[in-house]
Amino acid sequence: MAAAALALPSAACSGGGPSGGCAGPHRDALDIRSTIHLLPGAPEPPYSTDPPTSGAHRVGDYPRGALTAPVARPTQVALLEKGFVVVQYRPSLPGAAAALAPLASQTPYVTVAPAPGLPNPVVATSWLHDLRCTGASPAAVRAISRFIAQRVGQGPEPTIPLSATRPAGSRGG
Repeated sequence: MAAAALALPSAACSGGGPSGGCAGPHRDALDIRSTIHLLPGAPEPPYSTDPPTSGAHRVGDYPRGALTAPVARPTQVALLEKGFVVVQYRPSLPGAAAALAPLASQTPYVTVAPAPGLPNPVVATSWLHDLRCTGASPAAVRAISRFIAQRVGQGPEPTIPLSATRPAGSRGG
């Protein structure tokens, strides 16, 4: 019986468990700087979580879809405030971009992007919530898909019309 209990954590860590190596969704405290709108060119402020799930943000640029470049943290928080889910992965994680890109087609309010220096190999964020994964296995992608279904549209501001967003591959300001 003890051997079975010991086998579960190693299976979850290797991506073989039911969550695919993802910890359960976590709720973060509201960053006290969440009411601050940053002007263009303003330096990035500190955030209470990494990656941020709330805090100071830069409005006006809402990239969506599967991106090939990282999303600045002030832009990420602006997306979350508007009800997006942002899925980020370490660019050094083999196969992550290809495995996670289809999540962007689940709803137009998902942004998938690389994030050098991410504290976990894959992290999905929504307003005040995150889901941290050890990889991009099929089981992890399913866990992230469930997170998206539960959390998209849950920002404190109304979800913006798609016409106010910037599809992957387009130039932004």
